[in-house]
Amino acid sequence: MTTTEEQEEKPDYYGHRARLRERFMVDEGVSMADYELLELLLMMAIPRRDVKPYAKRLIKNFGDLRTVLHTPAHKLLSVCNLPPVGIVMLRLLHACILRASYDASTVSDQPALRSWEYFKEFCWNNLAFKEVEEVWVYFFDDVFHHKGEKHLSTGTINKAVFHQREILRVAIDNGASIIVLVHNHPSGSFKPSDFDKAVTKELEELCEMFDLELFDHLIVAQEGIYSFREYGLIEAKQRSEDSTGRYDKKLAAEKQKKKSKK
Repeated sequence: MTTTEEQEEKPDYYGHRARLRERFMVDEGVSMADYELLELLLMMAIPRRDVKPYAKRLIKNFGDLRTVLHTPAHKLLSVCNLPPVGIVMLRLLHACILRASYDASTVSDQPALRSWEYFKEFCWNNLAFKEVEEVWVYFFDDVFHHKGEKHLSTGTINKAVFHQREILRVAIDNGASIIVLVHNHPSGSFKPSDFDKAVTKELEELCEMFDLELFDHLIVAQEGIYSFREYGLIEAKQRSEDSTGRYDKKLAAEKQKKKSKK
């Protein structure tokens, strides 16, 4: 028989965790603040500790939940001193987001560019928070089925070098006819440099020589994505409705809307 003093009392945060789970189930977190969702996530990984201070510290340092989920592991450790199990949980969720957005843009038996917004979302999730420049290229056949991708290079905070002929070689080896070039700007601005424009023009001309098409060049930054095609820096080819005809019509409508605002 034990006395009340001998009984181990549960920490106060035990009841708080139950209430937090109940609140989440009411509307699946819609009404909850970013730090509360983060707290709920962290308490799955760190069961015997009050994780609210970690959650609030993460939001204070990185601004919002989206940025936290894209923050590299070493920053989560150095800035917030997050325990390893918490870091694994957050990076695991980021990996799931990346995998899901990739799968949405490359569904088998569907032209990937019919889900162009999903493809752009995948590129943003993959590159927007990288600390150095990376260059990727994605390959499609003439009806826009995904044929593969290649990580061309990793550079510095403001420069990445790649060989254009390597793109052509891999495209031909994969039986691709359409290319999408993607790279990031760690500075946070997606505005293309003069070098970006020159490289794109040169690659577009090289592709034409080998009967390939540079469909788009996307520059990814935290503030958004710049599309060379959407801004008219890559000539849109005439295509049938069963490929990207609908997409080209959407671009034309957006351009006309921009002109009417000026």
